[in-house]
Amino acid sequence: MGLSQSDIQRIAGFVRKITKAPNVDAVISETLKTLKVLAGIERVRIVYSQTPARWTEWKGAADGLEVRPHEEWPAPEKKAVTVFFDQENKQSGFISSEKKNGKVRPALEIAAPEVWSALLLQSALTRVQKAAISETELVRATLRARDEERRHIARELHDDLGQSLASLKLALKWTEDLIRKKPGTSAAIDELTSARSDVGNMLNKVRDLSHTLYPRILDTLGLVTAVKELVYQVSRHSRMKTECSTRGKVRPLGREIEVALYRCCQEAINNAMRHSEAAKLVILIRFVQKEVRVTVEDDGKGFDPRALYDSNSRMMSSGFWTIRQRMADLGAAFRVSTAEGHGTAVEMIVPYSLRKAHDRGKNKITHRG
Repeated sequence: MGLSQSDIQRIAGFVRKITKAPNVDAVISETLKTLKVLAGIERVRIVYSQTPARWTEWKGAADGLEVRPHEEWPAPEKKAVTVFFDQENKQSGFISSEKKNGKVRPALEIAAPEVWSALLLQSALTRVQKAAISETELVRATLRARDEERRHIARELHDDLGQSLASLKLALKWTEDLIRKKPGTSAAIDELTSARSDVGNMLNKVRDLSHTLYPRILDTLGLVTAVKELVYQVSRHSRMKTECSTRGKVRPLGREIEVALYRCCQEAINNAMRHSEAAKLVILIRFVQKEVRVTVEDDGKGFDPRALYDSNSRMMSSGFWTIRQRMADLGAAFRVSTAEGHGTAVEMIVPYSLRKAHDRGKNKITHRG
């Protein structure tokens, strides 16, 4: 007995469902259900090789589904009706049933290639997801290592080189005061004064560099004060008019979130300074009911937002790419609003709930150690 028109329609619906199935279990479940309706098959055996030298076997029966992994190919039963996924490579997998009637083989022959295609699609999706997770974890580890290295270098600059320069400046002043009382030393005094001035400039540059690498104020006074200090430093070295303000009640966010937001502000401000040709830069930190929103906005020339991406929809701007990765690492949101001739606004949105999630993650790691 062949398949009726209604059976064929049911097969078509089955194909649509397994093509859109969210996972392998859904593919297998829909296959078992459809074969039962089409041919009254209660016992079905599906074997599939997702990776070399490894097979997964699903045995469906009236009392449930059994799933077993195999390191050796589980061959089909000799008396069963079996349809291989690939006749040239039978170990790629098959679908079989012990039930024999006029509908079993036609049903299996129609279902087998569709099931194989759906399983191949699930395997491909799994590989892509794993690759994406690996790439995300690599980026996350790189950003965190970079932050830690910056913090270490900043501490060395401030505590070691900075203190040495400060001591040298005091020693020069002491020497200058010592010889000032002696006649004929005006030239030496001028040299010492000039050297002390040079050391003072070097000390200021070291402190600025240390602050740029990692602002200690972020650890001691928090995000808002650190960003205001950052904006103040920008105003010292740029012709742009700068403004930084907050709205709402300031809330602690946790070190990891505050570092990420601070770095994002740095990237957005640097982009504005390099490319925007803006006259004014405004940073607004808003503590609203469920989240903190940090906006960096300039009144510069703006740009076509399509220029951010290449033909494969990959973000090309290293600054915006870094902001997006930092926000993605937190599970937060990031968006850029711009148009040619209308300035640019960069916004980072971090829910307060993320701090609790990050704290729980830290506690788990601590307990394991």
